[in-house]
Amino acid sequence: MNVRLLFPLVTVLLLPSCAWFVSRKEADELGQRVERVSSAFAARSADEATLRENLTRVKLELEKIREERAGYRGRQVQFMEETRGRLDDLTARVQDLEKLLAAVTGRVDAELHAQLQAVLAALATRAAELTELEALSREVAWVSTQLKPEELAEVVAALAAAKQWKLAHGHLALLLQRHPGAPQTGAALAGLVEACVAASEFAKAILYADLYRRQFPTGPAADRVTFRLAQAHAQFMDCAKAIPTLKAYLAAYPGGTDLQAATALLEHLEKMRHSRQVCVP
Repeated sequence: MNVRLLFPLVTVLLLPSCAWFVSRKEADELGQRVERVSSAFAARSADEATLRENLTRVKLELEKIREERAGYRGRQVQFMEETRGRLDDLTARVQDLEKLLAAVTGRVDAELHAQLQAVLAALATRAAELTELEALSREVAWVSTQLKPEELAEVVAALAAAKQWKLAHGHLALLLQRHPGAPQTGAALAGLVEACVAASEFAKAILYADLYRRQFPTGPAADRVTFRLAQAHAQFMDCAKAIPTLKAYLAAYPGGTDLQAATALLEHLEKMRHSRQVCVP
């Protein structure tokens, strides 16, 4: 048979059977689809497992909450019962006290009346004493206004020595009002500064030292008062004020009586100015 005639015949016979074969591309696409479906199924299974675990935990927490709520209710009931019992006990005690008070009312009234009379008598005596003291205070105040500046300064010094700060301050105010620029006023101020430092009343020492420096900037005790002011600031760990005051003292009074002590204190503060034990930051 002629080969050329046979080839078309075979071709015609094989064409219908080509539909039974799958191409490689179709097979790959089918495999990818299967993999995607498998991944989606696995992810859904994992989500379901996680959801079941979460649901189990929620159930356990809910059960704990129910148990705690039941316990809280039980404690509340117990507390209310105990409170009612205590209230009943207190009510009974109050009733007993009322009976006892009613029984002793007459005796107590008599005793209270006697005590009241004694208190009234004591108050009357005290009122008379206060009236006398007020009159005496007015007389003392009037006498103080008649004193000379040197006499007032002596009074201030005596009161400071006795640590009667309020009275000393009042007489100093009178001295400043009547004799603001008198030497006795400056001496009284300087004496108050010394007395306050000796008594460790450093806040008062700062007050009077500043007042002296304003009233008597070139007074005879200016150098001593300035040094005492620096010492008082150092006692409060206020290096920001103590150091400039010491420098001003050394500059203004190179031959001052406290030169050595002022120099030593300044060196110490400069060296320790960053220490919280010596200087406040």
